[in-house]
Formats: sequence, C-alpha cells, structure tokens
Amino acid sequence: NMPYEDKSFSMVVFDPPHLKCSGSKKEANGWQMVKYGNLGKDWRDMLAKGFKECFRVLKPGGFLIFKWNETDIKVSEILKLTPERPIFGHISGKRSNTHWICFMKEIIKEE
Repeated sequence: NMPYEDKSFSMVVFDPPHLKCSGSKKEANGWQMVKYGNLGKDWRDMLAKGFKECFRVLKPGGFLIFKWNETDIKVSEILKLTPERPIFGHISGKRSNTHWICFMKEIIKEE
C-alpha cells in the first residue's frame, strides 16, 4: 500500500526481490538475500499485489518499467501474476537472465 493517490505518476519502476528463500536461517543471511531481499512462500500473492499497486498509482498512458532476474523463477511465471500485457522487453546481464519489461497503462476514453 503505497502512500500515494491513484494516478499519481507517469512512470513507475518495479524491481522486487527475485530470489526464493527456503526459510533456512543460513540462506536468509546470505549476502545476496541481505542486500536484495528475498521472496517467501507467498511470493505469487506478494508480486501480484505489487503489480496491482504499481498500476493503481500509474496515470493512464503512463509506463511501468519492471525488472526481473530469472535466477529462481522464469519471467513467464511472473507475467501470469498480472492481467496487464507488456508492450516490449529487453534481456541483459552476463547470463542474459535479467529482463527489463515495459508496460503502458491503458487510456480509457470516457464517452
């Protein structure tokens, strides 16, 4: 729940944690988990709510830039968590597993 009104921004960047944590204390205290965060067992619900919240604060015609690394979860699984469809994307990184994906919020014309 971001502390912003609906339709507040022309652009939003969503870069959530991408590593799943099994719950072990050793894994949770690893440097990547500490630096970047991790996904718990409720990751699908958390990310779906994150997308919904990003689109809520986005103005019609605005852009959502989404960054995802496929270390643990394929981007195809993540895109199932939102009804919105991307307009384009780009793969980068040493192993080409980082995805930059652009969405545009639909402009609804009032009659």
